[in-house]
Amino acid sequence: MRKSIFVSLFLIFSVLFAVNFEAYGAVNISKLDLSNSSYETREKFYALRDLLDEGLISYDEYDNKITELIVTLQTNMRQSTATAALDDLKNRTSPQRNVSIADAPKNGYIKYQGIDFLTFDELKSLYYEPEPHGYLKEKLYKFYRTPIISNEAYYRGVGPRSLSDPHIGPLLRVASWNIEKSMRIKEAITIFESEYELLDRIDPEKLTAFRKIDTIINQRRKLAQADIILLQEMEIGMKRSGYLNAAKELADALDMNYAYAPAYLEIDPVQLGIEKIYLDKGKLDENATDYYQENKDKFKGSFGSAVLSRYPIKNVVVHPLKFQAYDWYEGEKEKTTFLEKTKRFGGKVAFKSELTREIKHGGRNFFRVDLEVPDIPGNTLTIINIHLEIKCLPEARSKQMKEILSYIKDIKNPVVMMGDFNSAPTDLSPTSVSREVKRGAKDPTNWLKGAVTTFTGIGFVLNTTRGVTNAVKNFQNPLAADIPILAPNKVKDMFDTIENFRFSDGGAFDFRGDSKRSVNGKSGKLANSNQKDLKAFKTSFSVKRTIAYVIGKYRLDWVFVKSYLKDPLNENGPYRLAPHYGETLSELNDSLRVKVSDHNPNIIDLPFSEPKKFEKELANKGLLFFH
Repeated sequence: MRKSIFVSLFLIFSVLFAVNFEAYGAVNISKLDLSNSSYETREKFYALRDLLDEGLISYDEYDNKITELIVTLQTNMRQSTATAALDDLKNRTSPQRNVSIADAPKNGYIKYQGIDFLTFDELKSLYYEPEPHGYLKEKLYKFYRTPIISNEAYYRGVGPRSLSDPHIGPLLRVASWNIEKSMRIKEAITIFESEYELLDRIDPEKLTAFRKIDTIINQRRKLAQADIILLQEMEIGMKRSGYLNAAKELADALDMNYAYAPAYLEIDPVQLGIEKIYLDKGKLDENATDYYQENKDKFKGSFGSAVLSRYPIKNVVVHPLKFQAYDWYEGEKEKTTFLEKTKRFGGKVAFKSELTREIKHGGRNFFRVDLEVPDIPGNTLTIINIHLEIKCLPEARSKQMKEILSYIKDIKNPVVMMGDFNSAPTDLSPTSVSREVKRGAKDPTNWLKGAVTTFTGIGFVLNTTRGVTNAVKNFQNPLAADIPILAPNKVKDMFDTIENFRFSDGGAFDFRGDSKRSVNGKSGKLANSNQKDLKAFKTSFSVKRTIAYVIGKYRLDWVFVKSYLKDPLNENGPYRLAPHYGETLSELNDSLRVKVSDHNPNIIDLPFSEPKKFEKELANKGLLFFH
């Protein structure tokens, strides 16, 4: 009898929450409590989730099986617990689309949702057993799929700014900044908040003809005016960043809503007090050990990304990518081989950039935030915050990007995909001699080098000339031609994938670039959304010490926008919500006595209306179009 009542109520709730079912399609595991269920039931639940994640069963099949499990669970629980489990069914979302509007008040948005962080002892146990079972396995599953959501600024009455430009009219400005390990989040806040404090931090010796005070002040103003800010390398509860919730600190300072998505947990044994640091002669280095060891009462170890917004947050999706290009636990834990030591030694000599072990649990993730933006059709703007793997070859990053694109294909509203793509041509992961040999053997370019050396007698000259020519061709330009074997550009595949990608409604990412819509009058692919420089694109990342001010700089951070364009290069297509004046704010960061980050912020402007009417008005007044 009890079972039949439960099933009847379940069917009623299925009808009442049909919209949520269609949008998300499975049980909200962040709300489902299995702690009182049997070991057998929990293992069945985990097995079903694994099958779904691997694409071996459909969402419908998953729903049916989970429903059967919940019914079984209900019959073995006290009535009070059964009622709570029944309430959980109202919050049905996909295991990979974990949360949001189900918990919101009627006709509103979630005011605040937190994360169940791991305790210090749980983090220590994770170092010893990175694939735990039982309650910790379940807790980790929820942790990596449950974002922090705060609309507290919205409930305080905060709204977006009213920005406008004479050339394109009312606009929305979006910014992105990888603030290195959140170590200088306080300095970043100061720059956002105060022009006076910025001026006090500028190093006069760094000012040049291309890095003037008025340019720096103008860039700070543009950054501070952004209504949406994407952040990478946001930490919570880490010693090096003052045990702060970095994203919350900046959100509170700017009076913005925010969403935070955890990607990794830092579990290095030195941080956890498991391992000590010794000098070369084997003597304990007490100062270094004490310096790096974390405070167990404050340590959370969370490393991830965030989206800050003056618009209310109505939906957040976060989950680990299926394809992880690098294992931050096993890869960092391995004893470094001779070749890797050579690389690291060379790195210290050439770039004076500290490279250290970073043992982590977790992986790169998919992070989507839907914002309520009333000035656009459908009232929804989707933000995709990107932070791809750095310790891998370009082919692996391309694979991660293809996976991310598969998750957003059915989005019909405008999309801003922005962040740290780590689009370097190199692999910084720990390396063994055998691994390097295998990679070299598989690379046809190396076959060509060998053949030229063997048959020409002047192989060194020819190979060096070809290598330098190819390096110049590819320098800061992932769009350069990829000529297999002869002159490869392995980074290009990811950009080709994005350019050729089509949403299910036929929409495309905007790759246009014309002089009147770029920030500096440059033209060419992507010039409207990503600032071009004298040679290709303006760099957004730099190691601590470059060689000849050039070697050691890369363009890693990118902006891609889906508006209402069907052809990514159609200059006669619509420009409403299309990217305008993409700018990399290098002068702002590079002019400081101490840089805020090794990455520079990027901004983009999106006009709410078709800007052509504003262009016509300017033309009628005899004004030139420039920015």
